[in-house]
Amino acid sequence: MQKGISLFNRKPPKGIEFLKSNKKIGSSPEQVALFLKNTAGLDETKIGDYLGEREEFSLKVMHAYVDSFNFKGVDFGEAIRFFLQGFRLPGEAQKIDRIMEKFAERYCKCNPSSFSSADTAYVLAYSVIMLNTDAHNNMVKDKV
Repeated sequence: MQKGISLFNRKPPKGIEFLKSNKKIGSSPEQVALFLKNTAGLDETKIGDYLGEREEFSLKVMHAYVDSFNFKGVDFGEAIRFFLQGFRLPGEAQKIDRIMEKFAERYCKCNPSSFSSADTAYVLAYSVIMLNTDAHNNMVKDKV
Protein backbone atom coordinates (compact mmCIF):
# COMPACT_ATOMS: atom_id res chain seq x y z
CA MET A 1 0.00 0.00 0.00
CA GLN A 2 2.82 2.41 0.89
CA LYS A 3 4.36 2.02 -2.57
CA GLY A 4 1.02 2.96 -4.15
CA ILE A 5 0.65 6.00 -1.91
CA SER A 6 4.17 7.11 -2.77
CA LEU A 7 3.48 6.63 -6.48
CA PHE A 8 0.19 8.55 -6.17
CA ASN A 9 2.04 11.44 -4.53
CA ARG A 10 4.28 11.68 -7.60
CA LYS A 11 1.89 10.74 -10.42
CA PRO A 12 -1.72 10.30 -9.24
CA PRO A 13 -3.11 8.36 -12.23
CA LYS A 14 -0.20 5.91 -12.12
CA GLY A 15 -0.63 5.48 -8.37
CA ILE A 16 -4.34 4.75 -8.74
CA GLU A 17 -3.67 2.22 -11.52
CA PHE A 18 -0.94 0.56 -9.46
CA LEU A 19 -3.21 0.25 -6.43
CA LYS A 20 -6.12 -1.07 -8.50
CA SER A 21 -3.99 -3.61 -10.40
CA ASN A 22 -2.45 -4.88 -7.14
CA LYS A 23 -5.91 -5.18 -5.55
CA LYS A 24 -5.07 -2.67 -2.80
CA ILE A 25 -8.17 -0.65 -3.68
CA GLY A 26 -11.30 -1.47 -5.64
CA SER A 27 -11.67 -0.42 -9.23
CA SER A 28 -14.97 1.48 -9.01
CA PRO A 29 -14.99 5.28 -8.88
CA GLU A 30 -16.70 5.08 -5.47
CA GLN A 31 -13.95 2.86 -4.05
CA VAL A 32 -11.20 5.14 -5.41
CA ALA A 33 -13.04 8.18 -4.00
CA LEU A 34 -13.16 6.58 -0.54
CA PHE A 35 -9.45 5.79 -0.81
CA LEU A 36 -8.72 9.46 -1.59
CA LYS A 37 -10.98 10.65 1.20
CA ASN A 38 -9.81 8.29 3.94
CA THR A 39 -6.15 7.42 3.33
CA ALA A 40 -3.50 9.11 5.43
CA GLY A 41 -0.26 10.12 3.73
CA LEU A 42 -1.72 11.27 0.42
CA ASP A 43 -0.53 14.65 -0.85
CA GLU A 44 -3.56 16.96 -0.61
CA THR A 45 -2.40 18.96 -3.62
CA LYS A 46 -2.20 15.78 -5.73
CA ILE A 47 -5.67 14.74 -4.58
CA GLY A 48 -7.06 18.09 -5.76
CA ASP A 49 -5.24 17.84 -9.09
CA TYR A 50 -6.57 14.31 -9.63
CA LEU A 51 -10.14 15.28 -8.73
CA GLY A 52 -10.00 18.22 -11.14
CA GLU A 53 -8.91 16.16 -14.16
CA ARG A 54 -11.33 15.85 -17.04
CA GLU A 55 -10.42 12.28 -17.97
CA GLU A 56 -13.53 10.10 -17.81
CA PHE A 57 -12.51 7.94 -14.84
CA SER A 58 -11.12 10.87 -12.83
CA LEU A 59 -14.39 12.75 -13.39
CA LYS A 60 -16.37 9.78 -12.11
CA VAL A 61 -14.11 9.59 -9.07
CA MET A 62 -14.59 13.31 -8.40
CA HIS A 63 -18.37 12.93 -8.67
CA ALA A 64 -18.28 9.95 -6.28
CA TYR A 65 -15.99 11.89 -3.92
CA VAL A 66 -18.33 14.89 -3.77
CA ASP A 67 -21.42 12.69 -3.55
CA SER A 68 -19.94 10.98 -0.48
CA PHE A 69 -20.59 14.17 1.53
CA ASN A 70 -23.88 14.81 3.30
CA PHE A 71 -24.45 18.57 3.51
CA LYS A 72 -28.06 18.32 4.70
CA GLY A 73 -28.78 21.19 7.08
CA VAL A 74 -25.20 22.49 6.94
CA ASP A 75 -24.55 26.21 6.42
CA PHE A 76 -23.14 26.91 2.94
CA GLY A 77 -19.88 28.41 4.22
CA GLU A 78 -19.38 25.55 6.68
CA ALA A 79 -20.05 23.05 3.89
CA ILE A 80 -17.34 24.59 1.70
CA ARG A 81 -14.85 24.55 4.59
CA PHE A 82 -15.68 20.96 5.49
CA PHE A 83 -15.50 19.88 1.84
CA LEU A 84 -12.09 21.47 1.28
CA GLN A 85 -10.48 19.92 4.38
CA GLY A 86 -9.47 16.75 2.54
CA PHE A 87 -7.60 18.27 -0.40
CA ARG A 88 -6.18 21.47 -1.82
CA LEU A 89 -7.90 23.04 -4.76
CA PRO A 90 -5.74 22.87 -7.88
CA GLY A 91 -4.23 26.03 -9.32
CA GLU A 92 -5.92 25.65 -12.68
CA ALA A 93 -9.20 27.56 -12.99
CA GLN A 94 -10.90 24.89 -15.13
CA LYS A 95 -10.19 22.23 -12.50
CA ILE A 96 -11.54 24.46 -9.72
CA ASP A 97 -14.57 25.14 -11.90
CA ARG A 98 -15.36 21.43 -12.34
CA ILE A 99 -14.97 20.68 -8.63
CA MET A 100 -17.00 23.66 -7.41
CA GLU A 101 -19.76 23.04 -9.95
CA LYS A 102 -20.17 19.51 -8.61
CA PHE A 103 -19.97 20.77 -5.01
CA ALA A 104 -22.79 23.25 -5.69
CA GLU A 105 -24.90 20.55 -7.33
CA ARG A 106 -24.40 18.25 -4.32
CA TYR A 107 -25.09 21.01 -1.81
CA CYS A 108 -28.37 21.85 -3.55
CA LYS A 109 -29.36 18.18 -3.71
CA CYS A 110 -28.84 17.91 0.07
CA ASN A 111 -30.57 21.27 0.71
CA PRO A 112 -33.21 21.66 -2.03
CA SER A 113 -34.72 24.88 -0.69
CA SER A 114 -31.41 26.68 -0.05
CA PHE A 115 -30.89 28.23 -3.51
CA SER A 116 -33.12 28.91 -6.49
CA SER A 117 -30.79 26.74 -8.60
CA ALA A 118 -27.47 24.90 -8.47
CA ASP A 119 -26.11 27.62 -10.77
CA THR A 120 -26.68 30.22 -8.05
CA ALA A 121 -24.87 28.04 -5.50
CA TYR A 122 -22.06 27.47 -7.99
CA VAL A 123 -21.53 31.22 -8.60
CA LEU A 124 -21.46 31.83 -4.85
CA ALA A 125 -19.07 28.90 -4.20
CA TYR A 126 -16.69 29.94 -6.98
CA SER A 127 -16.80 33.55 -5.82
CA VAL A 128 -16.01 32.57 -2.24
CA ILE A 129 -13.01 30.56 -3.45
CA MET A 130 -11.71 33.43 -5.61
CA LEU A 131 -12.18 36.02 -2.84
CA ASN A 132 -10.41 33.75 -0.35
CA THR A 133 -7.57 33.23 -2.79
CA ASP A 134 -7.20 36.99 -3.31
CA ALA A 135 -7.31 37.66 0.42
CA HIS A 136 -4.53 35.19 1.21
CA ASN A 137 -2.34 35.48 -1.87
CA ASN A 138 0.82 37.54 -1.40
CA MET A 139 0.87 38.31 -5.12
CA VAL A 140 -2.34 40.37 -4.82
CA LYS A 141 -1.17 43.88 -3.90
CA ASP A 142 -4.36 45.93 -3.56
CA LYS A 143 -6.43 44.36 -0.80
CA VAL A 144 -9.46 46.44 0.00
